[in-house]
Amino acid sequence: MKLKDARDLYYFFSGKTSDIVRQLALAGVAIVWLFKVDVAGIPKVPAALILPLSLIVGGLALDLLHYAVATCLWGVYQRRKEKAGTKDDEEFLAPRQFNWPALVLFTGKILLVGSAYFLLLRHLVTVVV
Repeated sequence: MKLKDARDLYYFFSGKTSDIVRQLALAGVAIVWLFKVDVAGIPKVPAALILPLSLIVGGLALDLLHYAVATCLWGVYQRRKEKAGTKDDEEFLAPRQFNWPALVLFTGKILLVGSAYFLLLRHLVTVVV
């Protein structure tokens, strides 16, 4: 295996993870919506589902920030290298810390949506059983 192969696998699995977390978050919103109750004709989310819904919304916000922050960091860095005269096929090392914000946001969205699903499942067990 070459370093490029490991990097390609990392890109594949992190991208797939982000896709799945996003789909789970949207499905979680739908699950919460299924358990809403109408109070005087106004839909209301049960109190037990407010925290899971908040975590899901937070996870979706981190999903957006994950890509927005990484886009800005790498876009500005690429432009600086381009202005400095770096050729398209020239090899160079990028600062390690450029990946840290994206990794923190990536991990955060997984933790938030995972926590929301734990709470949703706990709620479902109490309602169904």
